[in-house]
Amino acid sequence: MKKMIVMAALALFGTQFAKAQVQKGNFLVGGTLGFNSTTNKTDGVDGKYTASNIILSPKAGYALSDKWMVGVFVDGTFGTEKTEAGEVSSKDKNTMIAPGVFVRNYCQIADSKVYFTSEANVAYGFGSTEEADVKISKTTGFRANLMPGISYLVGKHLMLEGNFGGLTYRNETVKFEDNAPDEKSSSFDFNFIKSFSVGVSFLF
Repeated sequence: MKKMIVMAALALFGTQFAKAQVQKGNFLVGGTLGFNSTTNKTDGVDGKYTASNIILSPKAGYALSDKWMVGVFVDGTFGTEKTEAGEVSSKDKNTMIAPGVFVRNYCQIADSKVYFTSEANVAYGFGSTEEADVKISKTTGFRANLMPGISYLVGKHLMLEGNFGGLTYRNETVKFEDNAPDEKSSSFDFNFIKSFSVGVSFLF
């Protein structure tokens, strides 16, 4: 009788452990908090440019299988840019809100609760820049990201996430409040080292 009870308990535990993974039909609700920073100096010039951003990104997704998830998100980017030239300095504040969609692949490591992830996402954003609390420009732009990451499933529902930079394409248009000509730009950035984000999600 005791052996039967032990075997039943082990079977129940094994069933619960097996369910502790991403499965088809799961819903994901959560978000990430990210930070990136860039500093540029010019040789022979007494000056420096520094830009830093905090990115808050709530998201919701649906698992098409145990490997693929699709969903929507909103990136809120809040940053500063500081330019120093000798004893003269200026500081701008930037805000950008960018809704978008994502596709994520999960690669489970053996039978563990650890997953390597790769995510592709696109978003279209609207933002502004202020200098001395006065709005000086509006920005609209398209952005696409490809980024690696790692996730750890705690229990059956809580997932801890981390993303490590990646490849980013940006195409932006800046309209100035003083009616100066629009400024358009596009860029590719490899920011595996300079950018990271951490987050928490729940699977249902």
